[in-house]
Amino acid sequence: MTAASSALADAPWTQRLAETPPWSPWRLALALAIGLFVLFFAAEWSFGRFPLLAGDGPPHRVLDAQVNFRIALVMILLVAYLPAAFADGVRSTRATIAALAPQLRATPETVDALRAQAGRFDARRLRIAGWIGVALAVAIPFWIDRDLYAWAIWMHGTESIFQRILLPSLGWFAGRFIYSVGAESRRLSRVGELVRVDLLDLRPLAPLTRQGLRFALLVVGLMSVLALYLFDYDKRGLFTVVTIAALAALVAAATALLSPLRGARRAIQAEKRAELERCDAALRRARAEQGANAEAGTIADLVAWRTLVSDVPEWLLDAPTLRRFVLYLAIPIGSWLGGSFVDQLVELALR
Repeated sequence: MTAASSALADAPWTQRLAETPPWSPWRLALALAIGLFVLFFAAEWSFGRFPLLAGDGPPHRVLDAQVNFRIALVMILLVAYLPAAFADGVRSTRATIAALAPQLRATPETVDALRAQAGRFDARRLRIAGWIGVALAVAIPFWIDRDLYAWAIWMHGTESIFQRILLPSLGWFAGRFIYSVGAESRRLSRVGELVRVDLLDLRPLAPLTRQGLRFALLVVGLMSVLALYLFDYDKRGLFTVVTIAALAALVAAATALLSPLRGARRAIQAEKRAELERCDAALRRARAEQGANAEAGTIADLVAWRTLVSDVPEWLLDAPTLRRFVLYLAIPIGSWLGGSFVDQLVELALR
């Protein structure tokens, strides 16, 4: 068994499925979403909920059913998105390590081992992350409904029951996804410490920047789906829960962008420090030799080179990268604004 196949054998089932042809992470997400939508609409049809959703019933029951219907639809998107994002982060990490291979101070065998380690997590910590997510998810209905009977599912409609069935899975996948992004970012940071640094050309290290942006985009994708909840601001406590989750995701997105670059930053700092020390030593020698034995322009050339080295950025973040990150952060705003449009589409479909 190769290192890669061994890594896949130890991976979560969603990751194994997403990496087994003809599947891919986003095909898996589409299949999960379609399957859950079919189950949800089948349950709605079986219990005769469509007339109520279309407005046929007491106003308070109609409003409650419609709000919970929309919330259930967004939850389905979240449950489908999270395991796919987990698998996508793992695959792209492997691709990043492969792209960095020519720049690493490591043997081909070591590079292969580093690639195989992508997607391999401490099983205990991964489970703990999942259970923390489950605990937080289970607590959400108590906060939103402000009722000790929030989990008495026999007292709720089909939409709320479906939500509560999905909540533990959502928390499980969310906790593991956030943990995986952090773990893979730290892994890439360690890989970044092995890079060969050319202070005159940092472009070969661009795969790390691209991966940081990809991690940030995956987290922003989570924020974008969460933002669809915001049009239901009249649902007690829901706006607060989504806002807190979005702020946490914003911090996570910034961390996801920067964390993979920390190791390369340390490597660049070390190379700059060594080169500046060489420049300082050469300047001291040139100053001591200044006079008949000193070549014209020697000190000026050394000072110019030292200035150039000193100005080399330590973070692999240029203006286009930062602009792209800011544009990523604007995606949830569009999702929020589009929430009302989606709401209108759902209402039209139910008429």
